[in-house]
Amino acid sequence: MGEVIRKTNKAGHFVGYYIRFVDADGKRKARATKATSAAEARRILVELEAAAGRRRLGIPDRPQPIAGVALIERWLEEAQPRTRNRRKWEAKHRYTLARVLPMLGTHTSRTDAAKIVRKLHTTMQPNTVRLVVTTLRYAWKWAATENLVDENPWIMRMPLVRKTDYLSREEVARLLVAVDEDTQPHRTVLAVAVRLAVYAGLRVSEVFGLRWRSVDLDRNVIIVRHGFRDSPTKSRRERVIPIADQLRDMLVDWQRRGPSQDVVCPAFSAGRWIAAGQSPDIRRLYRKADLSVPSSPWHILRHTFASHFLMSGGGLLTLQRILGHAGIEHTQIYSHLSDEHVAVEMKRLKL
Repeated sequence: MGEVIRKTNKAGHFVGYYIRFVDADGKRKARATKATSAAEARRILVELEAAAGRRRLGIPDRPQPIAGVALIERWLEEAQPRTRNRRKWEAKHRYTLARVLPMLGTHTSRTDAAKIVRKLHTTMQPNTVRLVVTTLRYAWKWAATENLVDENPWIMRMPLVRKTDYLSREEVARLLVAVDEDTQPHRTVLAVAVRLAVYAGLRVSEVFGLRWRSVDLDRNVIIVRHGFRDSPTKSRRERVIPIADQLRDMLVDWQRRGPSQDVVCPAFSAGRWIAAGQSPDIRRLYRKADLSVPSSPWHILRHTFASHFLMSGGGLLTLQRILGHAGIEHTQIYSHLSDEHVAVEMKRLKL
């Protein structure tokens, strides 16, 4: 017969309720509980003894329904990933799942999962949705091994990721002319920001979070440390990007005459220059350049940098380091080639 033990420390302070019971293998075991009362600890004991009795009779345990958020919390707290830095692993997955957690109900079926994925596609890029679903699949796989769920609803066929759009060299030139000829106030800040995205591949948050202390013109490198208003970068790690020839002279001149000696691309608010908290709308510049307006006007500039880097002979692993991608699979979406580039490469063929 099992028993509930009220455990105290040497000073007599209450530590918690422990239970002793005979498991299905016939061995007497003790286990700590998070019960807040003796009655709750007794209920846990009864459930464990009942489960042990079913296993002795050969009756498999049936998983109890568990809410999606609770399942994720248990996975993040109890899973033992193959990593030296478990805290970093947990922070990474919490960040990935932050936007999907409110959608997880008390029980997630395959139908629920399909509805959630369709909803995610309305607000996220395809590769981001794929990453979220993959992370959820791992969490439910762990839950299945822990006998918390009967099935994994996130095992599904994901749609192929579409080829990434980018601007041609001629389109980049037209966009830069439109930026330089803009008549809106503070257009010079925008001209610098667009070039940082096109020629360095920075995310828009990194463009407007860049500080002059992170621009080393002596070493000819940009050290990416922050996003908007010193928030962490998406990868939460620093990276070093060599300054392209198209950027260096502009940055030297801008550092001398720019409005801020702290922020490279500051925003003007309440009569002073401050770090921007959001990106400005540049759709009008695409229209002025007679270009179709993309769904992500800023992010396509990063796509443009990556695409032309590869078509100019750059390596995929080098691009991964420049863009700050955690895995090479994220960088591979840029490995498309224009028809003109393929034609030039074919001319090199000699048999």
